[in-house]
Amino acid sequence: MTAFDVVLPTRGRPHTIGFAIASVLDQTAEDFRLHVVGDGCDEETERRVRSFPDPRISFTRFPKGMGFGYGNRNAVLREGSAPYVAYMTDDDLMLPDHLERGRAVLETGAAGLVAFRCAQVRFPDDLDPFFFPFDWRLPVAGAFLRNWFIGSANLVHRRSLFDRIGYWDASLFRFGDREFYRRARLAGEARYDDETTLLRFFAAEWDGRYASVAEPPQKRYLERIRDPGWVAALRARVRNGRRGFGARSRQARDFLRFAARSGPRFARFALRRRAAIDAPPERD
Repeated sequence: MTAFDVVLPTRGRPHTIGFAIASVLDQTAEDFRLHVVGDGCDEETERRVRSFPDPRISFTRFPKGMGFGYGNRNAVLREGSAPYVAYMTDDDLMLPDHLERGRAVLETGAAGLVAFRCAQVRFPDDLDPFFFPFDWRLPVAGAFLRNWFIGSANLVHRRSLFDRIGYWDASLFRFGDREFYRRARLAGEARYDDETTLLRFFAAEWDGRYASVAEPPQKRYLERIRDPGWVAALRARVRNGRRGFGARSRQARDFLRFAARSGPRFARFALRRRAAIDAPPERD
């Protein structure tokens, strides 16, 4: 029986998606199906996906959906039947026990969803396990920032969660992952686990720089995460490491860049969502 439906939306990253897929195939929990959602996908990316002979991988081509294509991923999710659901992105890497840890958390508690911590890989080859949203312990701002940086790939949840909070909001252009996670939190269904199970290669950091490197960094890090000793050392560093002045300074710079880049977008998003909630119902 298939335990996980893993959904990976993509549009045009043939240079990185193969490594993302390989990290899913390396999972210690092997009872999954990987559904690659071609959201207006280019032919080169589709060829890269289809080059994998593993029968657990399926590819579905859709016309480009609105924004990040939440409606397309919903179409695939509604066809699935596995009791657990996870997500992947086309430029990040799952650590090998991501699915296994997700299932263990959900089987031992009442939560319908678990969100894990991630580490960031910076240009050109700088692993940052103290990525600021997951490291700040400020009473209000720390929780807000951590929740803001919970992306779809951080999540593993029960399929039955859809029955209680609904699917992804296909009316949104962006920020659907934050909105879905927020619904789960407000429903009392979400649990955060501070174990690192994901490496993120943020598009804002990397998309304009792949052409300047000999090979995508995902290739090197895929080999590194296959080494249990490397993964254990990363997690030990996160749990026990001291954040020095350099790390704190970098976190402050990250926060300022985040505020400048995403703050206005988030403000517009929040105002539109509030207007939609406060609007009176339409009458016939």
